[in-house]
This record gives sequence, structure tokens and C-alpha cells, in this order.
Amino acid sequence: MTNKQFWQRASNWGLICGGALFVMNLIGWALKLETTSTWLYELLLFIVICPVIVYTGRKNAQLAGPEGYSYGRAVGFVFAMMLFAGIVYGVGRFLIVNFIARDYYDALNAQTMETALAVYRNTPMYDQMLGMRDMMVGMMANPFILIINGIWGLVIKGGFLGLILCAFLKKNPDIFAAAPAQPALEQDEPKNE
Repeated sequence: MTNKQFWQRASNWGLICGGALFVMNLIGWALKLETTSTWLYELLLFIVICPVIVYTGRKNAQLAGPEGYSYGRAVGFVFAMMLFAGIVYGVGRFLIVNFIARDYYDALNAQTMETALAVYRNTPMYDQMLGMRDMMVGMMANPFILIINGIWGLVIKGGFLGLILCAFLKKNPDIFAAAPAQPALEQDEPKNE
């Protein structure tokens, strides 16, 4: 697989994985899983990521041919794919938070801030944190921050899964495959003495 093919396949599969995660995010919002069953929401994301990593790893190993598909290449592909998936997921998350379910996420972000403020209630930092509340709630809907969080989260989660799953997806090179022809070495003519 050439470098161009590597990045093209990683971006294509990242787009598919990010789109599937966006759909899972919509399902999580519709079922209110982020407030009621966070573990179930994370499990849904895990259920999307694992099969994509396994399928793409097997496909890449199959396409690699006799030169094999090393663990390092497999993990590198997963990280690249998760980078693109994170971008797509972050953009989708921005659309959900700011347009599709704005009231739900505004209430969720306000509740998160109130929980954080409760920690500082009887400390000298409380007034300062209270003043920063609106800015922090605004940051939770900022497209740049949502995309960076999407990339960061998927590179970490998907990369960790890739470190484990790629151990089973690598393909050793075929040592019995026909080697490419080597150029003939010039023979030295015997010297007359």
C-alpha cells in the first residue's frame, strides 16, 4: 500500500466510522443516554469502533499481499483513521449541540457547571468560578473545542483499541513468495599474470 493509498483509505474509513458515531450520538440524544446511562452510551460507541477496526485491519492485511502487514502499520492506520473519524464526529457533535438538540445540551451543560460549582461553594474560588460559568458553558458549544475533543477522544479510545486489536490483525510476510529479480552482478574477468 502506497502512502497515498494509506491516507485515502484512512480518510474514507474515518468518514464512515465518524458518520456511524454521529448516528450513535443521535441515538444517545434521543434516548437521553448521556444523562441516564453513560456506560450504555460509551458501549454503543465501542460497538461501532471495534468492528470498523477489525474489518479494516483484515482488509488491509489481505491487500498487503506477500509483503505482509506489520503491527506498526496496522496501529498507524488505526490512529490515522481515528483522526479522520474524530473530525467527522466533532463536526456532527457541533451540529447536535448547537442546532439539533440545543435546549437539551444547554440544560446538560448548565447542570454540569452547577455540579462543578458545588465543589467550590465554600471556597475563596467560588466567586471567580461563578463569574466564569457563562464563558465555560459557551465553550462547551464552541465548534473548535467540540472538534478538538472529538479528535482527541477518538484518537485515544480508538488508538487504545487499535493497540490491542492490531496484535490479532497483523500478517507476517510470506517468505516463500517469489522474490523480485535481482540485477545480475558483473563478473570480474580473470586477470592474466
